[in-house]
Amino acid sequence: MTPPSLHPLTRALRHALRARPAAAQAAPRPATARRLLPLGALAAGFGLAGFGLPAAAQAEAPTELAQAEPPPAAPARPVAAADPPRMPAVQVRAESEGPPPSKASYQAITTTAGKGQQELRDIPQSVTVIPEKLMDDRNLDTLKGALHGAVGIAFEAGEGGAIGDLIRLRGFATRGDIFLDGMRDIAQYNRDTFNLDRIELLRGSASMLYGRGSTGGIINQASKQPFGLTQHEADLTIGTDDYRRVTGDFNWRLGENAALRLNVMKTDADSTRNGPETHREGFAPTLRWGIGQRNEFSVGAYHLSYDDVPDYGFRWLNGRPVDAAAERWYGSESDYQKDSANSVFFTWLHRLEGGGEIRTSFRDGRYKRDLWATTAGLSGVANEDAITDASTINRGNQTRAAKDRHRFLQTDYSGRANWFGLKHELLAGAEIAHEDTTTFAYTGTPAKGAITWADTGGTPAVVDTRVKVRNTAFRANTVGLYAQDTVQIAPHWKLMLGARHDRFSADYERRTGGPLDRKDAMWSHREGLLWQPDAMSSYYISHGTSFNASGDLYQFDDRSANTAPEKSRNIEIGAKWDLREGNLSLRTALFRTEKFNERNTDVDQAADAYLLNGKRHTDGIEFELAGRPHPAVEVFGGIAYMRGKIDEAGSSASSQATVGKDSGLTPRWTGNIFVTWAFAPKWRLGLGADGMSDRVPAQAEAGSNRAPGYVKADALLEYDAGPWRTKLLISNLTDKVYADGLYRGFTVAGPTRSALLTLGLKF
Repeated sequence: MTPPSLHPLTRALRHALRARPAAAQAAPRPATARRLLPLGALAAGFGLAGFGLPAAAQAEAPTELAQAEPPPAAPARPVAAADPPRMPAVQVRAESEGPPPSKASYQAITTTAGKGQQELRDIPQSVTVIPEKLMDDRNLDTLKGALHGAVGIAFEAGEGGAIGDLIRLRGFATRGDIFLDGMRDIAQYNRDTFNLDRIELLRGSASMLYGRGSTGGIINQASKQPFGLTQHEADLTIGTDDYRRVTGDFNWRLGENAALRLNVMKTDADSTRNGPETHREGFAPTLRWGIGQRNEFSVGAYHLSYDDVPDYGFRWLNGRPVDAAAERWYGSESDYQKDSANSVFFTWLHRLEGGGEIRTSFRDGRYKRDLWATTAGLSGVANEDAITDASTINRGNQTRAAKDRHRFLQTDYSGRANWFGLKHELLAGAEIAHEDTTTFAYTGTPAKGAITWADTGGTPAVVDTRVKVRNTAFRANTVGLYAQDTVQIAPHWKLMLGARHDRFSADYERRTGGPLDRKDAMWSHREGLLWQPDAMSSYYISHGTSFNASGDLYQFDDRSANTAPEKSRNIEIGAKWDLREGNLSLRTALFRTEKFNERNTDVDQAADAYLLNGKRHTDGIEFELAGRPHPAVEVFGGIAYMRGKIDEAGSSASSQATVGKDSGLTPRWTGNIFVTWAFAPKWRLGLGADGMSDRVPAQAEAGSNRAPGYVKADALLEYDAGPWRTKLLISNLTDKVYADGLYRGFTVAGPTRSALLTLGLKF
């Protein structure tokens, strides 16, 4: 049975390819049957709107498909060879199409993580696509929750001046490597999934595509887009701990080539810890017109706000998390976290005569965050067995606030050409960014007195005597240009070469100490070799670089302002297969990700800068599986083994003590699996699990603190009667107690067992 995500034209092409004789199957698919790689590029300025390749260099004119959804349907697999027999061009008009494939299947064939719409098999790096269907089935309503379904991931807890989504990928921080529709989304806030079509992880160094950062990889959120069908969906979810969530996904077809989509969300929930709460709401309207035409446009807005009682976890005890505190909270009724994210965007897609595309996008985002939280931990207790109701809990405060305005303009070009008798798949692009962040500090914060272990559930509000003062102001400008060429050098072989140049400049004002500034100009590059012997397999080896400027995260000190960027590289060998007649995708990768000139506290006295003589790496192997091994069974899962090590460090005793230690937040094993079975008409059963082995907090590798590994399970039962459906999800089926987020000072426990009932209606 072919999965519902496959477009009928795609299915027909696949069956036609498989039905051809073996000799014919060695020939490549003509240009009319394959989507172009969308490679970014306003290349060298924003004046390429009229750019087109010479007629002699163009591939044959593409079929014009008036698509009604932004990502194209899963394309048929290419079969590499020279001088293919040509199929006649077919004119296809799609009067109306339903929601994208991510709504109907766990399997992804294409991704935008490589800068434009590409087939996964053509990207010589590890890519994971978490589709909307999986997020819906498991009620993964936050970005952090959804990323529990990806391997090689671990989570920090909010400290070190940071709040929001704090994720480690292959042992390296991604605080500056989260993107929204291919543009940087660096603001610190907790992201909701109500407007996400899918989440894409491109692992390994990726500065050639995305600029600064990306040592362990990037996380791209792909927004929902209007499509050419009037269709609406509403869901109500209620559950334990007073969980209540309402979402609406409304899509109106406004004409032959126009549509409007509106996603809305309201969520209220308590916590298993008897105190923390979340109250968030969001809406995201998008208008799209010219769908499938030469010029296609979209304009929209995004709003997310939340007014929470934050959960700041509990301090370590005797080198371990305190499991008994997993359902206890010692904060105050004064505690709050009030954050918001608001943005507007505009996109213009111009389809060129020869089949290429130029996509130009602009986003203006404004973000606010304000936090007053309680830190808590035991005092005078040797271990967890010695805790009594009279044991003392010492408490402290965490307060911080900031506002950001981030503006991005980028253009990406993708196309094909025949040059010197060789086929080229071209990507090029340019980016201009302005990032402005102001932080605030609070003085006169009232103390929160000590209480006892028995005083759980929080204490009354304290009188707010705080004074808010402007602390720092950071302004950064980036200009980046990149280009990449994938050349068919032999019938089954492709060579990929790409390079990017970034100019990053920043000014930093401080409350005390005077202003600082720095400018960096860096090259990044990416190389790959692909062997694709048939339509269902792809093997590759790749190398890529990345860099981290001193001002990546909007701050300098007197020495970091004089310190050059850190550099990293990723070397990877991998394979991607389509099994079960293309209904099941399997991938594996063997990799080394290495930061080879890490900043540390040693000082270059002559330059008054930090030395870049640290080094760490992560070696690993990954396996992932997604799709249908049987018409009634769908699966999404993976497993990864990683060895993260600190190879060299600064000369201080504390730094030297970390050499040879495991890197922080780099668990040896991470894994996840979710399987559904349509065991009867309208009925579906799902079972899954995710977890990781033990790990140490980052920047504390020489310490004794270590969080144990864990595995937690989920179960799903769904009845789908067509226009309406009902679903029961039990998360953390065995009520496993585990530490989810780690910081060197404390841990945050993961949610205990919960039950959620969803009622949904399509109309």
